[in-house]
Amino acid sequence: MLSNAKHSRELPLGIDLGSSKLRMTYAVATPEGPRIEAVTSRERSDGYTDEWIATMLEEMRIDIGARTRSCSMALGAEESSIGALTLPKMTYRERLAAANIEALRRYPNSKSRLVRLFATEVPGRYALATAERSAVLKRRSIAAKAGLRLSFLGIDGMVWHRFSRQQTVVVDIGTSSTRIHITDRGIPKIHCFPVGGKAVTGEIARELSIDERSAEQRKRILGSAGSGEKLIGALAAWIGERFEPSDSSDAASVLLVGNGSRLPEIRRLLADRIPARRWLAACNEFERSRYPEDIRRAAFSDWALSIALASAGEHHP
Repeated sequence: MLSNAKHSRELPLGIDLGSSKLRMTYAVATPEGPRIEAVTSRERSDGYTDEWIATMLEEMRIDIGARTRSCSMALGAEESSIGALTLPKMTYRERLAAANIEALRRYPNSKSRLVRLFATEVPGRYALATAERSAVLKRRSIAAKAGLRLSFLGIDGMVWHRFSRQQTVVVDIGTSSTRIHITDRGIPKIHCFPVGGKAVTGEIARELSIDERSAEQRKRILGSAGSGEKLIGALAAWIGERFEPSDSSDAASVLLVGNGSRLPEIRRLLADRIPARRWLAACNEFERSRYPEDIRRAAFSDWALSIALASAGEHHP
């Protein structure tokens, strides 16, 4: 733990259940906004049980010195959906009934989903959000086994929509895919490309005839350093195409997150291809932490989702 939060209100722990890492962010509320007190992580793989994940989460909470047992988590696009729904003036009960009817029309398995409706800044336009009940129950179960209370469960797109204050596009280069989160008249939308950091690592391993573990270590230290450039170029081209003039989002800034975004080559290619955009490397919440600047700059992209989830707790006690 980096500082004494004794006299500050602790926010729910931001927990990112990533495919390769568990990440946890501990933050407190201040007059200027959330301040990051500490972050920590554990390596993981798909083979680990929910019990193992719960044990790691409890260890992580103790490691960073958090007393709070409230937490925030998120559901990914494979477990949830967000769409636009336009409705005339109705009562709350009528809107909810209309949302359930529309969800049944759009999603054949909607009976196994939770359905929620969120107002946007456009009158009569709503975000229709659904989530698999099994995924919701799984998050609650993991939290309970870790001795935690799930106080906020968001959907990735809506978490980024709120965190970026709707003025910023979020490009998330994850382990197995790259996702671009934009907002179209108040509705979060996602573009997905099935290439992420793992594919780049595999390409480096093939080109240099080394194992993937060595390729990953090399990538973290040196970047691609001349290998894997064809795949990185294809990824940068796909991202760039999403920012053509036809893109409905008018945000001037782009927040580049995810472990794969730390590759200097991808940042350079994107800055060259889309010079009109401002490419952000950190956020105010992390800037207010007591971590040195070099650590903030190097680590933010990897911690961004858990930071966004901890910040979401400021409005969901």
